[in-house]
Amino acid sequence: MKKIIFSLSLCLITLIGYSQSENYSKGMKGMLVRLEAAQMNPLSYQEAANGFSRIAAAETKEWLPKYYAAYSLIMQALFTKEKETIDPILDRADNYLSEISESVSNDEVMCLQAFSKSTRIGVDPMNRGMKFGGESAKYLAQAKAMNPNNPRIYFLQGQSAFYTPEQFGGGKKVALGLFQTSVDKFGSFKPKNELMPTWGKEAAVKMLEECK
Repeated sequence: MKKIIFSLSLCLITLIGYSQSENYSKGMKGMLVRLEAAQMNPLSYQEAANGFSRIAAAETKEWLPKYYAAYSLIMQALFTKEKETIDPILDRADNYLSEISESVSNDEVMCLQAFSKSTRIGVDPMNRGMKFGGESAKYLAQAKAMNPNNPRIYFLQGQSAFYTPEQFGGGKKVALGLFQTSVDKFGSFKPKNELMPTWGKEAAVKMLEECK
């Protein structure tokens, strides 16, 4: 009798775990579709961030909901015209990234850290370029050491070079090679699973053509 009860309990736990996993996957896929549809709209990115935040609150052991919440906020900041609101938005993104970094350290998180830092430059390029450009470069160097095949590394490096004046080591010629490397690596890039990051390819192709 005890064995039967134990077996039933084990089955119930397994079913509950499977249901939770299935709900998590379904919720994440739905939010990724919404994120994809945001299309440079700051409000839509804000709504996506809120959605991923709700998933993160329910799935405390998963790091990807916080990752995508941070990514959504970075994209919101990137396309926000009111410069005075950019830092507060990125502060929220950085809070998510700090929480992730307490338990997870990988090339994707490092890339997002770099993206956040480089986005802050847009508030005041003349006074912020050196500080935040340097911080972004450090994160990308760490990401490259972890996984040199991540195409987002070279995309972000290309962006940095593209917006850096030639006299300071940037310019389209430097950026072109980095964007080409990014596009080439996107050609063979395969995410570990369907929820892992895939962003950057379309932007890399567009920037490559602009450099040419």
